[in-house]
Amino acid sequence: MVLSFAKKTEPDAFLSKHVETERFYLVPCNQSEAIKVTAPWRTNPDTLQSLMFGEAAYSQSEWVKKIGKPDGSKLFYHAIVAKEIKGTIGAHRITLDRSGTVKLAIVVHAEDWWGKGVFEEVRAGLMDHFSQSPRVERFFGRVLERNFSSIYNYKKLGFRLIGHDRKSWRCPATNELFDTLHFEFLKDDWIEKRRNETS
Repeated sequence: MVLSFAKKTEPDAFLSKHVETERFYLVPCNQSEAIKVTAPWRTNPDTLQSLMFGEAAYSQSEWVKKIGKPDGSKLFYHAIVAKEIKGTIGAHRITLDRSGTVKLAIVVHAEDWWGKGVFEEVRAGLMDHFSQSPRVERFFGRVLERNFSSIYNYKKLGFRLIGHDRKSWRCPATNELFDTLHFEFLKDDWIEKRRNETS
């Protein structure tokens, strides 16, 4: 018999709170909720490619492992619930490491909401919330060079391009190599930006 003495990660009481923006409720998910809200992703090769996942499609059991277990401390999934229709239109994933880096990923699977500023509003709302935590130091995103909409949205929010890795991700569907770009926004710079916008 193998005994595990690993300390269970306790949810961060502040970071685990619901977040509300003008048009959306950003609802924290447990594992079963995260699996449900990301279900449209697992067999969509375009979505999986934009997220730079390692497979072109996932079985249900593979997806459970891939999603992981949101713990409210290091891994977070938020369902994006549109107030207007009272329905979920996508999800946002956040990982927070011990250095205080918040890694960001978002998918809006409801096509009716594409091009309507969901990325900017949801991302800004979560950054406002997470930037209030002493555990957070910076926000980070990695995207494919051909993901023009995400690049546009990162730049629109004011993220700084900090790296360009050539031929750094191989598409599982085509075996083709793609360049990736890295963006960051320091927490203190984000807080100052938001303060200036309201002053």
